Amino acid sequence: MATREITLMFFKHCIYLVIYSLFRCCQLVSWWLTGVQSHLKSCWNGENYESSAQLLKIWFHSSGRFLNFSLRHHFLSTHVNFVHPTYALQKHITLMTVTDKEAIFSIQGECDDVFNVRKWPFLFLAQLPIAKHLLIMPISSMIKLGEELGDPQAKVIWIYHAGRCGSTAMSQVFNSLPDAVSISEPNCLLSLDMTFKETYFKEKNGSAWITSDEYQQIYRNAVRLLVKPYKRDANIFAVKSHGYASKTDLHLIPKLFPQFIGIFMYRNMKEQVISITRVTQGIFLHGECALAAIKNPILSLLFPNVHPSSLLHCSCSEPRHLEWLFKRENIIKSCDFINAVIQFAGTCFHYKDVVAKGLPVVAVKYEHLQENQTKFFEMIFKHVGLEMTSERRKLIDYALSEDSQKGTPVNKKTMASVQTNVTQTMIDEANYFLRYYDLPDWGKDILLPKTLEY
Repeated sequence: MATREITLMFFKHCIYLVIYSLFRCCQLVSWWLTGVQSHLKSCWNGENYESSAQLLKIWFHSSGRFLNFSLRHHFLSTHVNFVHPTYALQKHITLMTVTDKEAIFSIQGECDDVFNVRKWPFLFLAQLPIAKHLLIMPISSMIKLGEELGDPQAKVIWIYHAGRCGSTAMSQVFNSLPDAVSISEPNCLLSLDMTFKETYFKEKNGSAWITSDEYQQIYRNAVRLLVKPYKRDANIFAVKSHGYASKTDLHLIPKLFPQFIGIFMYRNMKEQVISITRVTQGIFLHGECALAAIKNPILSLLFPNVHPSSLLHCSCSEPRHLEWLFKRENIIKSCDFINAVIQFAGTCFHYKDVVAKGLPVVAVKYEHLQENQTKFFEMIFKHVGLEMTSERRKLIDYALSEDSQKGTPVNKKTMASVQTNVTQTMIDEANYFLRYYDLPDWGKDILLPKTLEY
């Protein structure tokens, strides 16, 4: 069940939406009178590229959820000016959200380092509280800007994962290197995936959108703008996928950017699933409400197209899997624990699929990190073509000495009091999903293909 804090956040957001609706009506009238709206319309029609990016001042923000990507209506903001899209290339501006319609950039102070994983373990935790302005442009402008920018010249290491497997510690390690920028769990690719996933269910379109030219064009240029030059000069970018976006990233990054070095991080199933369950307990209030409606015979008839957001997040983007997962008999099994199983199993399934196709991705296992940190990172550095110097070893040891989740709601101290009891019924249902994804039954160790070992 949702915690008191999550419930309070939801009700505050409801109040915010009422205020925002009134504010937005007044704002649109003002924009219509001053010509702002007519200029926006022309930009959305593909005209006026040179002034198609809208600069907005943020006054307040509310998303109503702990795990969410930020859309325009989540910000109480006012128009400042129209600028050239290249304004987004300034080194203190970062890509925050991408949909099929627009791209939203976060603008923070020039002294704020949102990529400092030691201070902000996840990028979305940094962007929202310290953003002072937004830069919003039509998706056509973002695509053109990305094409002009081109692929990154720096070495890019892309870390895929299902969550709770040591990937944040990996980000901390790369963050400690003076010549590297570590980007931990950006929301921009997740927002793109979720937008198309929701459209898939609305339009009942059975085709796989991640193979479409439209999706891949948006995706490619979103990645280019994510790893654009930053204020900290870097020869290396280490990007850790958002856990829920890794399944899509696994298929597209090696295809669109074969020069990137791909590493998939995982751990044994039982430990990883329980850990994911502990950190996601109660955070999907919207999903719980949707699930209650689906289970109710009357509400399910009134709202036949309701889909739990929690299951949407952890599901992949392959239509045959979506159709199976969203059968009623499978949806009603959904809960924090089963969603964690689906998240783990789906990500491992897609990793194995990518490896079987011969794409350049390898795996590393958290248990090997636990056994010997020094040998583990020597192995990683050798694979990515970096020398393990004595100075780098000291920096790594210092980075690993701290809680990688400090400053977040899932820090070690907080999580120590959270328990998850797994019953035999839960194990039986977990095995039902694990077998669908062709993985070993609950409790058995797993060793994925192409796992590096020292």
